[in-house]
Amino acid sequence: MPFQGEVIRVISKNKRSDMEIIAQMLSLAREETKKTRLMYLTNLCYNQLVYYIDFLVDKGFLDIKNGTKGNRYCISEKGKEFLDNIEKVLIQAK
Repeated sequence: MPFQGEVIRVISKNKRSDMEIIAQMLSLAREETKKTRLMYLTNLCYNQLVYYIDFLVDKGFLDIKNGTKGNRYCISEKGKEFLDNIEKVLIQAK
């Protein structure tokens, strides 16, 4: 299993697939994390990050925890199951 935040390159050497980006975001969100940290570690611009966060929250894969210093994101149980399945697919496609 990849270490936290590691991306398995499958499709192309230059571009990541949506699944690779989603897997990386969910992996990083195993520990509560802020939007800025996700943005830097996934190497996404802000607009791309917001797109993926909105998608993951809407599908129930990420939970938002409101705090005094801003929102933090963490993977939900549904997200953990989804991440496990994504990792299996990406490893088999390798």
